[in-house]
Amino acid sequence: MKPFSWEWVQSFVEVVKAGSLSKAALILGVSQPTLSRQIISLEKHLKLTLFDRSTQGLKLTQEGAKLVESSEQMQQAANRFARIASGSATTLAGDIRITVNEVIGLYYLPNAITEFNRLYPNVHVEVEISNQATSLNKRDADIAFRMFRPTQPDLIAKRLPDICLNFVASQTYLEQRGIPQSLDDLSGHNIIGFDRDPQMIKAAAALGWPLKVEQFINRTDSLLLQIELARRGAGISVTHQAVIKQLPELQIILEEVMIPKLEFWLVCHADVQHNRRIRVMMDFMSEYFC
Repeated sequence: MKPFSWEWVQSFVEVVKAGSLSKAALILGVSQPTLSRQIISLEKHLKLTLFDRSTQGLKLTQEGAKLVESSEQMQQAANRFARIASGSATTLAGDIRITVNEVIGLYYLPNAITEFNRLYPNVHVEVEISNQATSLNKRDADIAFRMFRPTQPDLIAKRLPDICLNFVASQTYLEQRGIPQSLDDLSGHNIIGFDRDPQMIKAAAALGWPLKVEQFINRTDSLLLQIELARRGAGISVTHQAVIKQLPELQIILEEVMIPKLEFWLVCHADVQHNRRIRVMMDFMSEYFC
């Protein structure tokens, strides 16, 4: 069989994963007609019908289903090829993409990046703010800050100092509602918590505090909005000590309550650890936050 475009196979894999042309096109960053042409080109080249088309969308044929595993292996090999090629770079110039959650991105990284820029002006830093774990295997990012220990064997991780947490409220709120002296006192206060994320409920249970979602007067999975609501006097929240130091409106309460610390990890893929600019960034961030 004559060689054919890897791009066609990549398109096939993403359509299978996404279940539709429109979703796959968004993931790949191409138009739906372009993606459709690529699938048709692959079918013509292979002389196979890979999808049955109907008004309900696309459905894999038997022939298409047989190719899914091998096409995914090709995608993994292509991703590894890209990582190794990137890891071979020796110059201290170019782009580095970092992924962080919104609190780390806003309250921890600005000073660190500014100092890094001063030391290495030819390295351009891209920052993706996401509360979801970005895939380092697919090169969605070069470096990730994570709040949990990575388990994948192909990732290199450095543990940074754990993050301390405290209950906080604004001085205005405390003047109006009083200062709680124990976890039991919180039942009479406005609690700012998560919407769908169960982490605060689990952490409360570990403290022996039977907190329920219904007790949250304000619910949001946005950590930044939780902080801002506390700043404006909406209620009591929990946040990082490093954030509290930057926001004089917030006052620590219930300081004697030992909230479990958050793990803090700096992570990159093993294939790119020898990329000079990524290694320098990893070393810099590790030293900066230790």
